[in-house]
Amino acid sequence: MQSINYKISVLGSGAWGTALAQLISKKSEILMWVKEKKVKNEINQNHQNTKYLPGIKLSKNIVSTNNLEDLETSDIIFLTVPVQYMSSILRKIRKIIKGNVVFVCCSKGIEMNTLKLPSQIVASYFPKHSIAVLSGPNFAEEISRNMPAATLIASNKIATSKKIASIVQTKLFRPYISDDVIGSQIAGATKNVYAIACGVVEGKKFGKNAVASIISRSFAEVSRLNKSMRAKPETLSGLSGMGDLFLTCSSKKSRNFKLGLDLASGMSLSSIIKKNSSIAEGVFTARALKQMSIKKKLNLPIAETVYQILYRKKNIDHAIEELLNRPIGRE
Repeated sequence: MQSINYKISVLGSGAWGTALAQLISKKSEILMWVKEKKVKNEINQNHQNTKYLPGIKLSKNIVSTNNLEDLETSDIIFLTVPVQYMSSILRKIRKIIKGNVVFVCCSKGIEMNTLKLPSQIVASYFPKHSIAVLSGPNFAEEISRNMPAATLIASNKIATSKKIASIVQTKLFRPYISDDVIGSQIAGATKNVYAIACGVVEGKKFGKNAVASIISRSFAEVSRLNKSMRAKPETLSGLSGMGDLFLTCSSKKSRNFKLGLDLASGMSLSSIIKKNSSIAEGVFTARALKQMSIKKKLNLPIAETVYQILYRKKNIDHAIEELLNRPIGRE
């Protein structure tokens, strides 16, 4: 199915931004805003992004730029910059973009100082613009290699969801649509914290039973947050909820799962951050989730344990023992 040729841009050149650009480039030309000049030149000259998505030959339909002014003709902007940097970028493009631009939030997380989800961050700068969310169990590398996957597109207007779905749909990438914008982001925002917990349990060789228990109890915690934010429970059982939670909590391809493995091996958070070129989003989200649990009076014991390990240097063995020895309660 050929979509209408919208002027489409991707803001951000990490693995996910590059994979999305590659996906969309099958149907149309796409502009990609890149922070680093070296990455921009490599994409334009060699059609590769070896820093963030190595081993993938990129489409010649992808043109990259370092200049935010080039976004002024865009009709649709896919936002893939990390959540903690979204506000600074949105401030810069406020006077550049057109009044009818549709924003598609593709980053996952919670802004630490405001406790806002990506769509809420965008709405605070662009209250009159249409906003959609793309969220699902989607590893960038697999998407860029044209492996089968499904995702959820959510917007307050179903017509907007359908428009975005038509742009990203390919024979092997199947979008579903929803109008639950908040619900579509909650598991995606919090799953990284629970992936750290699963990585710790895996790294400690506690077995598959323990990992499955952590995933299912994590889902219960996400459900409490979901309810407190008046999101639809059925969204949580779908692709952007259980699908994304399961993928991130069960794979060594997940940066947050790997962070948990490193913590379990005895590495400190500071040494893990030094080893990697970027900080796993779950490190930020653990702090935000701690604040949200206090603000909303939510009982999130697994998220609390991850917070204690990351920020209070709590002994991992003691933390897990305390988690297992909590008073017996109803499921």
